[in-house]
Amino acid sequence: MGTLVRITIYSKDASPMRPAFARIAQLDEELSDYKPDSELNRLCRTHGEPVKVSEDLFRVLEASVKLSALTNGAFDVTIGPVTHLWRLGKLPDAEATNRVGWRNLVLDKKQRTVELRLAGMQLDLGAIAKGYAADEALKTLRSLGVTRALIAVSGDIVAGDAPPGTKGWRIGLEPAGGEIFLRSAAVSTSGDTEQSREIGGVRYSHIIDPKTGLGLRSAVAVTVVARRGLDADPIATAVSVMGEKRGRAVFHRRVRRLIVVSQN
Repeated sequence: MGTLVRITIYSKDASPMRPAFARIAQLDEELSDYKPDSELNRLCRTHGEPVKVSEDLFRVLEASVKLSALTNGAFDVTIGPVTHLWRLGKLPDAEATNRVGWRNLVLDKKQRTVELRLAGMQLDLGAIAKGYAADEALKTLRSLGVTRALIAVSGDIVAGDAPPGTKGWRIGLEPAGGEIFLRSAAVSTSGDTEQSREIGGVRYSHIIDPKTGLGLRSAVAVTVVARRGLDADPIATAVSVMGEKRGRAVFHRRVRRLIVVSQN
């Protein structure tokens, strides 16, 4: 998924690490838009027909569509045509933005199929797949009897039970400052501290507003603490786009903590 993964466990030996990393590798083959032959990218080469997909891909897309509806499109995984241009340091044109729109992503839960209504649609799960992968790695470890674990997939962190003799995993918060103690929860931070591009003399964040197709220009970092990485990861991105006031109103019951820091 274009990033690094770190796993820390309390265990008699390191053997549980292998299946946990194997699970993440499996999800990388299914959910990454960086790999041409991932399941996600094979799906994106289709349109106008229902395609049977894996349980993992369907689960992530289902969560994505629900968030798109809840946020009125502030979170939208069909943003791929625009994010691919951003990676190249290019602004989107009408041809790219016309291929964006979560309502053109049609799911059939009973058949577990996905249909892309428009040709050339590109799904980008970068704002949700990492949190889900961390959740699944922890689930794998727990199935092997390892409950004290911390999984970090870039800025998305999922914690199991607290380390021995502590009240939780000590997590430093940047750029907010300070720290939290995390246990049986997830934390994610979205911001442009490390990911931004200057295009035409203007600085654009990698967090893109689906309505304009442009990266955010205000330097804001959003940190979300939630029950799962599948929640914390995309909500942090959604609030970055929606703004703090609207974000708090929409997600106040779904997050344990929400921190918004302006870096201007």
